[in-house]
Amino acid sequence: MKLFNKITGNTGEDLALAALAKKGFDILERNYSNKFGEIDIVCKKDGLLIFVEVKTKTGDYFGSPEEMISRGKLQRVRNMATMYMNGKLLPCRIDVVAVVLNSENKLERLTHYENVY
Repeated sequence: MKLFNKITGNTGEDLALAALAKKGFDILERNYSNKFGEIDIVCKKDGLLIFVEVKTKTGDYFGSPEEMISRGKLQRVRNMATMYMNGKLLPCRIDVVAVVLNSENKLERLTHYENVY
């Protein structure tokens, strides 16, 4: 089951990267991590540093990907973003990309929420 979740997550991140690039975002890093956690995507647009959390689900029978984003998760992304910036004061924000795949692992829906936290 874990392998399926990893494949699903990677598919969602690939789709999110493509959607962000199509919107003009410059992708800086994917899966930035240290011992405290991970940020799925770090990108830049219009001089703004953007930290993106990607949530992917196959179908929405057990809830939507948006429902999987908790306040605690966003706080962890914020903490990781602070570490990423390493004390530099830069304009930044946190975005969420919610991806729903169908049973064949093909894109059903992708929604980009800007400045969520």
